[in-house]
Amino acid sequence: MRMAQFGIGALAISAALMVGGATNACALARVSGVDAVVPASGRIDARLIDASIRAEVNYQRCRAGLGELAEAPGLAEAATTHAKWMARSRTMSHDSSVPGQSSVLARLQSAGIDFRAGSENIGMIARYGIDGIQFRIRDASACAFATQAGETIGAHSYQSLARHIVNLWAASPAHRKNMLDPKVRMVGSGAGFDPSAPYCGAFYVSQEYAG
Repeated sequence: MRMAQFGIGALAISAALMVGGATNACALARVSGVDAVVPASGRIDARLIDASIRAEVNYQRCRAGLGELAEAPGLAEAATTHAKWMARSRTMSHDSSVPGQSSVLARLQSAGIDFRAGSENIGMIARYGIDGIQFRIRDASACAFATQAGETIGAHSYQSLARHIVNLWAASPAHRKNMLDPKVRMVGSGAGFDPSAPYCGAFYVSQEYAG
């Protein structure tokens, strides 16, 4: 297991397990509704975050000459459960206290699919787009942030959250290996929100691969 930290608040961990093209031709799949801001209430649209992240992952795989991964509702449900547990616990871990889903293997098994290979990527990023950059706090109580040049930094949309976390994974050898594994054929992702994290909250993300 390898851990990597990216800027302020951004954290990612990957785990892998085994059980028994052309860049110019690639295009990012359009997902309806991805421009919406991810709500701070914690009522994240599970279908939308899963579709947004899958689109970004499949774009990375296409650029590497690999086939796209299919939607897997069971994996997305397991990933969402784990992401919400991490957010509640304020911890990054591949192990949890959730009955029947306490490990990567258990989560994959809970999805109700046949698989011979699988892995998990997890991460944490700030609610606002401040990770990895220098920024100014205009008004902490109002969650008002700006770049050093004075440009307003907004809260993540579904698309920007998905792109940011996938780009972090793509830049990390351990996470990228999971993302570009030719043995996996499906993926499911989910997110949870911790409102008590610094700088107006943080999203915890979990992603399950199986093949």
